Amino acid sequence: MYTCPAEALANLLGRKWVPQIIKTLAIQDTRFLELVRQLDGSTPKMIKQQLDLLIAIEIVKNEKVTIQNSVESTYQLTAKGRELFQIVKQMKHWGQSNLICHKKSE
Repeated sequence: MYTCPAEALANLLGRKWVPQIIKTLAIQDTRFLELVRQLDGSTPKMIKQQLDLLIAIEIVKNEKVTIQNSVESTYQLTAKGRELFQIVKQMKHWGQSNLICHKKSE
């Protein structure tokens, strides 16, 4: 448990794939396998873990619709998630403007 809200937010956004999931869902609601495909280098297990966390803290919701005896599941940002996306966007802009980013050597 965190006593500092900024530390709790930094911990959340520091988790692997969380900012990318938020950014992807801000663009459009997405089905699970499409989300995994868009997040090149991720694994279904990792994305599922992060989605479960984001659902638990009400950043993401899983909208399920039944169509002809088939259930379609789509992930989307909640209102809290859309608000958090604005913060992620500002952090990205600040990082691009103020930090030198180096590509990992191959």
